[in-house]
Amino acid sequence: MSYEVELSPGGEVFEVADGETILDAALRQGINLQYGCRHGNCSTCKYLVEDGEVDFGRASAYSLPDSERDDGYALLCCAKPLSDLLIRDNRRPDARAKPFLRPAEQTGAVGACTQLTDELWEMQVAVPTPLAFYAGQFAELGLGDGDGRTWRSYSMASAPASASTLSFLLKRIPGGAFSGRLDSLAAGAPVTVRGPFGSSYLRDGDRPVLMCAIGSGLSPVLSMLRDAAGRGDPRAFTVFYGAKRPGDLPYREEFATLATRLDLRYVPTLDGLQADDAWTGAVGTVTQTIQREVDNARPFDAYLCGAPPMCDTVGRLLLAKGLAEHQLFFDRFFAAS
Repeated sequence: MSYEVELSPGGEVFEVADGETILDAALRQGINLQYGCRHGNCSTCKYLVEDGEVDFGRASAYSLPDSERDDGYALLCCAKPLSDLLIRDNRRPDARAKPFLRPAEQTGAVGACTQLTDELWEMQVAVPTPLAFYAGQFAELGLGDGDGRTWRSYSMASAPASASTLSFLLKRIPGGAFSGRLDSLAAGAPVTVRGPFGSSYLRDGDRPVLMCAIGSGLSPVLSMLRDAAGRGDPRAFTVFYGAKRPGDLPYREEFATLATRLDLRYVPTLDGLQADDAWTGAVGTVTQTIQREVDNARPFDAYLCGAPPMCDTVGRLLLAKGLAEHQLFFDRFFAAS
């Protein structure tokens, strides 16, 4: 059984197969609805169902409270139709959007898993078919088989030019169903790769670029910088990266190399320094450092990657400093649970 979904007022129509979410069906058929985490933890894919009935699925009560369900809203990454549907289309025109890349699924093989800091690891995955993606997008990785497969979303750290060997920067969570296995994954272990996903990819343009990340949010930033360096991008890039201590800063040598290939200013900022740490750089959170160092955000395109509270706080700060909303791109990393 399948159901028909129509988007209002544009009139686009697509079919949703039995057991398929509305978002997955749309993406499969080349309709790029707005979405974020794809797991019911954010509200990016919240749409109004104007007519018809849905199964709300695993949408969290925080992202979709009962009052909004009663009003007809649903998270399309979780919702499955129980009838034909008419859905109000929330998408805003984006003149700088690149052509849509349809997600596909393939089985790759785990390469090297390298510990970079106490918490951050880099994982390489070789795929038989080069994955077409834009710098800054993410993929879903699956370990295991069938219904018992563990899926997690991770942004590519590699540039699109390295489409046969993908690299991912992961925060290892002890006991985590996926990241907790990083130190025991054997080279060649099968991993399912599904993607690409995400709209927070590096846009073309001539504006200077401001990037801000914490933790594994550095992954899409690296992808964008590596891509820009490979293409000889002439724009000025400023990167703020927040960590606790000097040992929590990965890729320091690569940032120095990238600065010889790009107009790049890298500003690591630490907010957990101890008395014996040798550090002469910026101190404080990324929000505090940007508050001190950015007087006028109006000229920039800005990309914020990492934990939602940081993205939201820095986003509000940049908007208050003159950044236009359409020049602000978020890649919020939501916990899987």
